[in-house]
Amino acid sequence: MDILDAQVHANVIGTEATLAIMDALGIQSVLLDEYVGPAANPSQLLPAHKLPNGVFRPIGPNAEAAALAHPDRFAFLMRIHPFDPGLGGWIETLAASPGLKALRTVVFGEAEVAAFKDGGFDPIFAAARRHGLPLFICCPGTVPHLAAYARKFPDLNIAIDHCGAPFDAPRGEATMDDAIALAAYPNVSLKWAHATSFLSTDPYPFADLHPKLKRTLDAFGRERVLWASDYTVTRHRANWGESLFYLLHSPVLSEDDRSWLLGRTARALLNWPAPETPPKRRAMHPHRVGGAAPPD
Repeated sequence: MDILDAQVHANVIGTEATLAIMDALGIQSVLLDEYVGPAANPSQLLPAHKLPNGVFRPIGPNAEAAALAHPDRFAFLMRIHPFDPGLGGWIETLAASPGLKALRTVVFGEAEVAAFKDGGFDPIFAAARRHGLPLFICCPGTVPHLAAYARKFPDLNIAIDHCGAPFDAPRGEATMDDAIALAAYPNVSLKWAHATSFLSTDPYPFADLHPKLKRTLDAFGRERVLWASDYTVTRHRANWGESLFYLLHSPVLSEDDRSWLLGRTARALLNWPAPETPPKRRAMHPHRVGGAAPPD
């Protein structure tokens, strides 16, 4: 099976270690979202350049290098800040990068939330549409406001991050109702990520997630739900293998369901065809796989 993980902060452990783990787990490709940690303001993510207006512009040097060196294994997305004064030119530059497959924006700070509710993210959506790039959006607590953007940009592929779950709900009590409501818009997909952290209280294999996953697939259809482990953030609940295997062995998924969820949906959304020849197995480096290696 062609497996594509749609979000990993692989710069945390380095390219070579990431490739070794991917080979061990049977993961063909990874979409990288380079992220080290927050700046003083949680809406200003690093690594980034600080712009004259105080906004941080995220960059991804490690992700871009990995995608250039291993184009069948890695591609990357780039986070876009809504208050970037050079947003249009920056996205045009990014769109020319061979490894870029998507844009991503987050709605965390008070100013961003206010702008999102008032249509202030229109320039990001418009630029993504202009360049034919899907847009991932993380908007916990404000998911219903995404409906206006879905209507305004019906020809743009929009993906809701992290099951659309609120970040502040007690584990297992987060609702997906707002995200499920957006399944009515055919240009909206859902990233099945952080489910183990937000939607589950059970230990591996997270049996309490099966009915929630079934409900999601029934609402969106298997062609609009894609898996992402985001394991460098969620490993307190599940390591990379557990994040994958509970879906590979889920009793509510057919073989076709697994094929779409674990790869085909992401391939279609990202316009990233699977390689004709699977990669050769690489030698494992046990002293690096644990995560101690610095970013390449």
